[in-house]
Amino acid sequence: MKKTITLYILKEILPIFLIGLITFTILLLMDKIFKIIELIVTRGVKPSHIFMLLLYISPSFLIFTIPMAFLLGTLLAFGRLSQDSEITAFKASGISLYQLYFPVLLFSIGTYLLTSFLVFHGLPWGNRGFKSTLFLIAQSKADVEIKERVFNDEFEGFVIYVDKVPIQGKKMEGVLIYDERDKEKTNTIFAREGYLYNDPKSQEVILTLRQGEIHRFEPRQNVYQKMRFESYDLRLELSSAFAKMGKKLKDYEMSIEEIKEKIEKKRLAGEDITSQEVELHKRYSIPFSCLIFGLIGVPLGIQPRRSSRSYGLILCIFIILIYYIALTASEILAMGKEIPPSWAGWVPNLLFGIFGIYLLIKSAKESPFKPLLWLTEGIDFLQEKWRRTWEHV
Repeated sequence: MKKTITLYILKEILPIFLIGLITFTILLLMDKIFKIIELIVTRGVKPSHIFMLLLYISPSFLIFTIPMAFLLGTLLAFGRLSQDSEITAFKASGISLYQLYFPVLLFSIGTYLLTSFLVFHGLPWGNRGFKSTLFLIAQSKADVEIKERVFNDEFEGFVIYVDKVPIQGKKMEGVLIYDERDKEKTNTIFAREGYLYNDPKSQEVILTLRQGEIHRFEPRQNVYQKMRFESYDLRLELSSAFAKMGKKLKDYEMSIEEIKEKIEKKRLAGEDITSQEVELHKRYSIPFSCLIFGLIGVPLGIQPRRSSRSYGLILCIFIILIYYIALTASEILAMGKEIPPSWAGWVPNLLFGIFGIYLLIKSAKESPFKPLLWLTEGIDFLQEKWRRTWEHV
């Protein structure tokens, strides 16, 4: 009997969880998607590279959307069971609310383990893959953009003219480069041959020139110089721009190991490490929100109400909003050294955990939570007003 009920409730939660996960992830990715579309349209980046970029950045979003989707699934599943009087039937059969909570606990442990895996392993994998893909984009972009007998100005600070490209994207003959990266002086470079070279270790794309001359002019000093060279390496700014995107990661984009390394370096240098400590504890606490949302979702889902299923979605958004406001507030307090950095991520979990246990006990005793009833009445009132307004339009 217990196994049947467990599977039944899990089947109720799982489809909603998956739909919520996809929806929340797409919503959070929307800003990135617009930037990526711009890369495709204006820069001609391959769709395969775009797909890989999205895949590699997905762990940084999933660690937030998995708890959100789990809360939505729990609220809507138990809301449906409550509306169809199945919760009443379960209780009449001698099954307590704590027994009904057991499958939710199993699901919450599963989402906790999955989110923790993404935090500890998914983020480092994503960061490494993201850097590698950026390098591939920079490399392929350099190969594509250098065309023969055309003034190529796609590279920042450079105008490159090539007479012949006998080996597409690799070897060039008759190279003319106008270099204006340094505003104090301009270089005009002539070379018999040029070769594109990519270094996987440094993740840079370098143009190696052979048998040429550099004509340098400094306007302020009115100085002109001419230098000959047998071999000259020129770093393309396009690759370095992509590399900077990957190397200068913000704290929230780093893996836990990278944050720990940064803390150690700053501690040895005598610098403030509060920001990194806050991020580290927040990273540990976010997966724990799956367990907290399970505690909250069950009692709130079965609260008696007249509202439609949209109520569950509204309530989910409301809880998530309150949770992340509390998380942000604790971060601000920790950054201001009002509370220890170790409290930053755990204060919301502690508060919501106590609230969830209180609600679960209260619901098990079939005692409604009055503030929630007031919220339900408010939502019902607004929905009725909205319906009447559209009827008169």
